[in-house]
Amino acid sequence: MADFTSEFHRFIALCNEEYLIKYANKGIYNRSIKEMEKGMSVSYEFGDDYVECALSDDSVCRLHADIERFSCSCPSDKICKHVIISIVYYAQNHLQAGAETEEEQETYKPDFSWLLQLQPSHISKAFTPAQLEEVLFRLDYFEEMEVVETSFLTMTLHTQDISVSFDSESEIGKSMCTCKAKGNCLHKLEVILRYRAMHQLQDREQLQASVTDVSYETDVVTEAKALIAEILGIGLAKLSQTICTRLELLAIAAHNGNLPRVEKDIRGIHGELNLFFQRHVKFSTEALLDRLSRVYLSLLALEKTDHTEAKKQLLGSFKSKYHMVPQLSLYALGANPWETRSGYKGITYYFYSLSDQRIYTYTEARPVYYEGISFSFKDSYKGKVPWGGLISMEELSHSQVILTQAKTNREQRLSSSEETQLTIVPRDNIEELDLGKVLVCDWSNGWKDAAGDMFETALDSVFLLKANKFTQVDFDQKTQQLILTIEDEQSHSLQLSISYQGEFARNIRHLEQNKRLLELRDVYLLVQELGDGLYPISIMQGKSLTSFKLDL
Repeated sequence: MADFTSEFHRFIALCNEEYLIKYANKGIYNRSIKEMEKGMSVSYEFGDDYVECALSDDSVCRLHADIERFSCSCPSDKICKHVIISIVYYAQNHLQAGAETEEEQETYKPDFSWLLQLQPSHISKAFTPAQLEEVLFRLDYFEEMEVVETSFLTMTLHTQDISVSFDSESEIGKSMCTCKAKGNCLHKLEVILRYRAMHQLQDREQLQASVTDVSYETDVVTEAKALIAEILGIGLAKLSQTICTRLELLAIAAHNGNLPRVEKDIRGIHGELNLFFQRHVKFSTEALLDRLSRVYLSLLALEKTDHTEAKKQLLGSFKSKYHMVPQLSLYALGANPWETRSGYKGITYYFYSLSDQRIYTYTEARPVYYEGISFSFKDSYKGKVPWGGLISMEELSHSQVILTQAKTNREQRLSSSEETQLTIVPRDNIEELDLGKVLVCDWSNGWKDAAGDMFETALDSVFLLKANKFTQVDFDQKTQQLILTIEDEQSHSLQLSISYQGEFARNIRHLEQNKRLLELRDVYLLVQELGDGLYPISIMQGKSLTSFKLDL
């Protein structure tokens, strides 16, 4: 009994106004105080591990040394005013009796060290794999978090306007989040991991391993290596067309063996060899050799690595997952229309993220190989943005915006999610931005680094160049390309190409004949690298932007 009494007193000492409002709400707490001011009284009878509380309005409550454990004779199944009155009345009329309880009250301080003592395995059991994957993605983005320690440890995510409070009880389930979601929500996991990271505890690798399936069919990898070695050994001249059938079967086996990247690579080799057997003008021996070498080396790397994240990267994924990012501040870099040999048309829009200094894309595309299906670049460009329809895609491609609750994947591709909200902000001068690694300063090989590592997730290889001036504009009749020669401040020059397309013939003629291009100085160009060629997408100066194919 003596031990329970001391434990109960410590519990009552913890139950200050802030604590009770957190677990109930301000309205219930205020009503309870008013009832006491009107003369409500309580008598107490201690049991072995509980206290029976008889209120003067004939209600009866039973309290334990835990805010979560209570009962009341009233119909409410949540914390009611009778429970609050029983706690506050005891604190005001009984807790001060005796030096021992005063000492307990003065010396008791909540201890939140349990949050730092949690094992990653305990964290992973408290949340679902989907929640873990979502929050591990979010940790790559900055979030201002305020930590306040009182009766609770309260952590506030300012961008999301969410607060999570923990008490000294070492249970994640007893924490409270202002989102009011049932169970353990995403916000609880996010603040736990950010708080632990603030104290130099890194849980990413262990938690990532708990949600990542890196199992695969090793026999398929062995077979793929052997087939690539066979192609390289035989050579194109002696290669039989049956190799295409074998590649198709291997791609199916890769799909069934949880090897999405291998499946994609094998189908790519299959496509290159089809061009060879068709004697197609677009077949390139160098491109095939490069692809075969890359695939073989990635298969070797997959066999040798034991690192979960590296395996995940090498395996790839069948469908890219999109995750919610609380906020993205995006600076439009222009728009690029395109068409593939496989029958797709679309426009890709490029944005520079001011917070994490990476390029994000949004693409609207459509297959046009079906009968009756068409895609108009002009109509798409004039169409409304998917996030609220406030402006057109054309206006978006020249703007600076903030996306709240944006959804993106690991390749920084933006989703057209209806949850995303768009806010337009004044556009900065591009000269005032910190462009980080997106701006290539070394024209000799800088964009090679921007393209990424051989085994990284394939990204759209685009970057920015700052040109001092245009020195020449010529149309090459042989290659059917408009060649723009640019020069930097050190007089290094580069050639940029714009391929002729009937839909944009007027734009190309305008660029070729308009002498104003040669008069421009100190401009920024968004450039795409494809193979050995560099292709300009847009040109920027100050707040202005012009997409070469869509704005002229």
